Amino acid sequence: MKISDLTWDEFIYPRGAKSRQTITAYAEALEIGAQFPPIKIQRVFNYPVADGSKTTRATIILDGNHRCEAFREKGIEEIPAVEWKEPPLDYEKNRIPLLLESAQSNILHGDRLTANDKKQVARDIAATDPECTYTEDALAQKLGVTRQTINTWISDIRARQKTNRKSIIIRLSRLGWAQEKIAEITGMTQGRVAQIINKANICEINNLLKKGHNMDYIAAHYQMDLALTWALRLQGKTDQEKFKALGWGLRTWDQWNFNECDDRFGDAWPGRIPAQLIAHTLYYFTKPNDLVLDPMAGGGVVPDTCLLFERKCQAFDLATRDNRPEIEYHHWDPKRETWPVTRKPDLIFFDPPYYTKKKKEYEQKANTDTLSISSYSRKDYKQFFKEFFTLAHKNAKPATTLASLNADWRDFESTPAAKEKSDNAITLFDYHRLLSETGWKTTHRIECPLSSERLTGNQVQRMQNKRILGTIGRTLLIAKRVRETGVH
Repeated sequence: MKISDLTWDEFIYPRGAKSRQTITAYAEALEIGAQFPPIKIQRVFNYPVADGSKTTRATIILDGNHRCEAFREKGIEEIPAVEWKEPPLDYEKNRIPLLLESAQSNILHGDRLTANDKKQVARDIAATDPECTYTEDALAQKLGVTRQTINTWISDIRARQKTNRKSIIIRLSRLGWAQEKIAEITGMTQGRVAQIINKANICEINNLLKKGHNMDYIAAHYQMDLALTWALRLQGKTDQEKFKALGWGLRTWDQWNFNECDDRFGDAWPGRIPAQLIAHTLYYFTKPNDLVLDPMAGGGVVPDTCLLFERKCQAFDLATRDNRPEIEYHHWDPKRETWPVTRKPDLIFFDPPYYTKKKKEYEQKANTDTLSISSYSRKDYKQFFKEFFTLAHKNAKPATTLASLNADWRDFESTPAAKEKSDNAITLFDYHRLLSETGWKTTHRIECPLSSERLTGNQVQRMQNKRILGTIGRTLLIAKRVRETGVH
């Protein structure tokens, strides 16, 4: 196969990152005439094009990406390959089988999958398999781990998928939805909806806890997702008591460093942020029963955290799914000045795509008819922010707070820091300026850094050698609405 004809699919190929050490070792072996086994490939059709406009055919790598990289670096244009199945497969219908085959191949030889890689594979499959076609036993066999390990990795996802209409009604009610709208969503009468809401209590959960059952068991027992189960358990507690019960330290300074997402809140999603970050924002800048607007809800971590801390929430996104009825479809086109929120929010938590970071992942999640803003040009991306902040200002009340989470995007890929082109960058200074121009006054700057552990030792060494300055910074800007927008 010509290496130039091969596609590395980040969903199908199960590793979190390529190993520079492995590629270098393979390249050195090629220099002394080493022979490598063929890579494993699969021809597919109905493969999505990057811009989402159409589908095409592709040949994707199932096993052997490090070998491909080594061959490419040595200037070798062709590589031995074997195909998994003939004839070509429908990509959309076979994504999970392809992922499993790739994962299984990568646990048998070569640079084997890490536990985190296997966990992500299991969670990706579970999240796209609401009918539970792939059992814990089947996943355990494919990934070479125990059934208990698989259950630990995906129990929160399975709990969400088993959510019944009763828990949906309770969830929507606690997030502030009107009973009439809940009845429309669930297909029940408004009277029945009211009965279910009025009977919701925490006594049964406490009784099961006293019997020694854990929260995973209780969520599965009542066919509720973990976020709602925790919300019911901690109902009526103070915010501080909730932080303590969840095992979250309450930060009393302006640096919120959370390296891991809490899997109890929010689905696995591109650019997922920790619930702890949301919780701190709610603690310092809202009070119980305040309304929070989440305009780009993604995996639902904001509504989950609002549910827990007894805040109301309206959430919107381009990507919607059945197990997340609280996330409504909305395409933000500020030029049309469409504002779908039923009342003026107390807090707007704005966590958009960080320019082109994870562009491909967002495109796979979003509605194929509507591009994510991560696909915009730099000029259009900044213009979107200006128009959105202006629209939010028009529809906010005098006391509304806007919390905007974002990170610097710089053109530093393989570029020494001194040679970066600033004209290609979008930074915190741009977001601050856009807020100021559209009637928002920044009151707090809170640092929420990304983990440096996502970079391997080899990547760090390469960056040091080339004087490349990466970025792990991420900042939450807190702004208050002022009466004059300053927009001309």
